[in-house]
Amino acid sequence: MFKQGIIFVLLGIIVVPASSVSYPKSLESNLKLAGKNSAELEKVIRHYSIHRADTLKRKAAIFLIENMDVHESYVSKTWDNFQSELDSLYTKEDRPSELIKGFNTLYEKYNQGLQDVVYVSDLKTISSQFLIKNIDEAFLAWKSPFAKHLNFQDFCEYILPYRIATEPLADWRTEFNMQFIPDMYSRIRKQKDSISAKDICNALKTYPYGTITFFQSDVPDYNIHTLSVMRLGSCRYYSIQAAFAGRSLGIPVALDNTPQWATRSFGHEWNAFISPDNKPMAFGIGDQVELGKHIENVPDRIPPKIYRETFAKQPSSLFFIKNEEEIPPQFDSPCYRDVTKDYYITTNVEVKPLVAAPANKKLAYLSVFDNKNWVPVAWSKKENDKFIFSDVNRGIVCLPSYYHQGGVIPAAYPVVLRKDGSVTVLKPNLSKRDTITLKRKYQDRMHSWLGYAMLGGKFQVSNDSTFKDAVDIYNIAVKPEQYFQTVYLTTADQYKYFRYLSPKGSYGEVSEIEVYEKDTNIKLSGKVIGNNKAESDRQHYKAFDGDILTRFKSQEADGTWVGLAFDTPKAIHRISYLPRNDGNCIDNKQLYELFYWDNKWVSLGRQTGSNETYRLIYNNVPANALLLLRNLTKGTEERVFTYENGEQVWW
Repeated sequence: MFKQGIIFVLLGIIVVPASSVSYPKSLESNLKLAGKNSAELEKVIRHYSIHRADTLKRKAAIFLIENMDVHESYVSKTWDNFQSELDSLYTKEDRPSELIKGFNTLYEKYNQGLQDVVYVSDLKTISSQFLIKNIDEAFLAWKSPFAKHLNFQDFCEYILPYRIATEPLADWRTEFNMQFIPDMYSRIRKQKDSISAKDICNALKTYPYGTITFFQSDVPDYNIHTLSVMRLGSCRYYSIQAAFAGRSLGIPVALDNTPQWATRSFGHEWNAFISPDNKPMAFGIGDQVELGKHIENVPDRIPPKIYRETFAKQPSSLFFIKNEEEIPPQFDSPCYRDVTKDYYITTNVEVKPLVAAPANKKLAYLSVFDNKNWVPVAWSKKENDKFIFSDVNRGIVCLPSYYHQGGVIPAAYPVVLRKDGSVTVLKPNLSKRDTITLKRKYQDRMHSWLGYAMLGGKFQVSNDSTFKDAVDIYNIAVKPEQYFQTVYLTTADQYKYFRYLSPKGSYGEVSEIEVYEKDTNIKLSGKVIGNNKAESDRQHYKAFDGDILTRFKSQEADGTWVGLAFDTPKAIHRISYLPRNDGNCIDNKQLYELFYWDNKWVSLGRQTGSNETYRLIYNNVPANALLLLRNLTKGTEERVFTYENGEQVWW
């Protein structure tokens, strides 16, 4: 029998009795919260207190246990059954259309029964064996050539964690190395010892089963097996999958997100490879762009703020600063860190509130417009009667606001954060009124390129059906934008045949063509004519059908044309034409309403679109105002804009 406190040295190994192991004070609270399971956590600390060589592993164990109180797993028999049937679907089907069909059937079957989801704290359930195995394997992964640039702090965030989301605890390294990694390596056309971390990240983003699908309600995260064999999922699920896969090989892969795009609806989640220079190289499922260019990939999306999910609690997060104050749900996490300045040159925005805070609130927010409502994306605590929002991305419009009873209340006028770092306050000047001309109700960043299909095309007339004596009446010398282009002609000559001849290399794509005689607003009609066989759902007549969302397109490039044969020769005075588009331009007989922002949306009146101009002209519009145009007849997309130098500027 040996006395307490005696240390024995056997074959050079230092053996430390359990009673002599000390635990940091930082663990006291979590060991208490763990209840009976504290014994399992203490075993881990003791395990790494025996050998001097395990000092760093002991620190790693302390890091995990210190932060374990904010991590949990879901438990749900219903959700487990859903994933089991989903796994069966994956084993027999890989066609996207059939996968989506099968997924929707399963989701409808199980969604209504998702009442048994509960979450259990890792502190109360994790075993010492699981945690020790995870720590040992993480340290082996740290030795990989992909992770050698990581310091201990970064290792703790990007390699060490035993979980990423709220998936049930599982041996994810083994699962991914069995189910996912072999196929991933097979897609990399290099010798294994020459493969780089960038090669692997490129393989992750080109995962062949990258069909995006969305859940219509909040559901738990997938379990490890489902993630490793997933054939369709949300951006979040694919980000979790890529992070597990990368980390299993020692590649530091983070999960970054923006709660709301500044320039359109929705938010987004993606991955970031933490490169040796400590810069995030963003990538996401389905990327067709260079690693690190994921955010710039889609031109209509600017993130106002970017946050990183962490394993460690972030003392500066709003979760810990809110006290008893109500905060937006997207900020109600202790494990979010602002990394916007790692991606962009940012601006600090100083705001003096013009409206008193409701219920004596101490917090304010910058909110961006999601096409319908204002959504908080950044926060600040009041200091010296002002709020300072740090590290906000540029090229956006934000509304200083409060969050109260689940909604946004304006605190000051909107501000434009321009790309040069300057800030413009959008206070409408009610004493200075302008006349403005509107062509669209929504930004065209995603579709502007479509006009190139018509650049170099021409409109011709002839009195011969073969156009052997064709007369050019208008050449398209400038790329047409995403609204109707109107051309006025001066010729009085009459012709029986009219056509649009597309440029070389074009398939003749055009959404609408309208021709008019002088002093009339009635479209000319005739027999639709053309050459080359059209695509099955894009026949020649759709260039003249009055529907801006249909279009003509040939199966063949070069020399494609589409036109009209009139009953009698006509003198064409006006041509209106529209390239392939998104349907958000001003359209004939549609009812619109224009608003400006003055602590709420204030109407400037309604107008009906006309094929005479395909423009709306509004008088008495306050200068320096933030504007919004709504189509009251159809459509859902609408975007805030300013009017500068005679043009709509979209935000």
